[in-house]
Amino acid sequence: MRQSATIRCLRSEIDEQMKKYGYSLTKLSKLAGIRLGYLSETLNRRPPRPITINLLDSIAKALHQPPGWLYELYPGECISDEKVSRPRMIPFLIRCAELGRLDLITSTASKLLEIPKNIEILFYVAEQLWEKGLQSESVHFYRLVIENERDSFHDRFTISQYRLFRASLGTNAEDNKEALVRFELYYNRLAEDFQLDALLHMANIYYTLENWKKVERYADELRELAGKVYEDQLRKRYSTKPIESLNTDRHLVVYYGQGFLLKGIALTMQEQYEEAKNYVSVYSDLGWFEFLDEIGKKEVEKFRIWGKGNMLMLNLMTGNQNILPDYSDFLEDNPTDTLPYMLGMMEAANRNELFGR
Repeated sequence: MRQSATIRCLRSEIDEQMKKYGYSLTKLSKLAGIRLGYLSETLNRRPPRPITINLLDSIAKALHQPPGWLYELYPGECISDEKVSRPRMIPFLIRCAELGRLDLITSTASKLLEIPKNIEILFYVAEQLWEKGLQSESVHFYRLVIENERDSFHDRFTISQYRLFRASLGTNAEDNKEALVRFELYYNRLAEDFQLDALLHMANIYYTLENWKKVERYADELRELAGKVYEDQLRKRYSTKPIESLNTDRHLVVYYGQGFLLKGIALTMQEQYEEAKNYVSVYSDLGWFEFLDEIGKKEVEKFRIWGKGNMLMLNLMTGNQNILPDYSDFLEDNPTDTLPYMLGMMEAANRNELFGR
């Protein structure tokens, strides 16, 4: 009874505005770009065809109303006898997020969560917003999932924790550390592709915090996992099983190479130079890596350049003055990377008195 009253109220508001502007159904149809028969079924048929949120937005524009007009009445189009229309509810919540209507999101989510299975709708909306690049808008939905999901091992719970972690990262090192500490309990519950991204971000945060033991730990996990995923991909390539594309931010070779790169940096910063060379030599030559597209080949070239520079620096650190001409040539050939290698050369010089007193 409440739902039918809401529908009549929604349509009566539209009818009132049509009368205000003297619009016939035909006129409104043309202004809104909506087929006349479809519009008539939506506004006049008994029972009426449900209104989609896109249709409501088109009508609002034609009637000179602001974005979000009549949204407070729209949930009645989506919920009937405790049944939820996903095709209408999901676009509605996405539009509410885009317009910053947290009040409507909160009230609608409260109704949805009266039935626990509807948490899936909130998670789907969050993922849709994330994919559209609306990370800050997705945060409220991920929080709702975390607060209301009963199974902390469910995929949507762990993915929501990961998305919140990613959305919390910024330029403040301490804030990033707090976000990481909250997330560390959950990263190993993620699927492998999400876990690759998570490990890389975690290692990089500890890099900025200069916590080299933690960098080592997550670099080791990253190398191990990337290697495992790579081997799995190879096995599938030579079997009848279809190869599923990885849902990762970067090419697989990036995670593999970064595992060795970060490990080498962590060892270098702990003055374990000879051991660090072993890791530098690996990421310096990743041309053997299969599944390389053009993006992957460019990443391999980056690792080659970084490896060359870092190996030269490590040789300087261990007192090898003979490579100074090569080091100078490297700096000249790679001007964008000059600063960190110049600092490395100065440190090596101070450490080994390369240029005398």
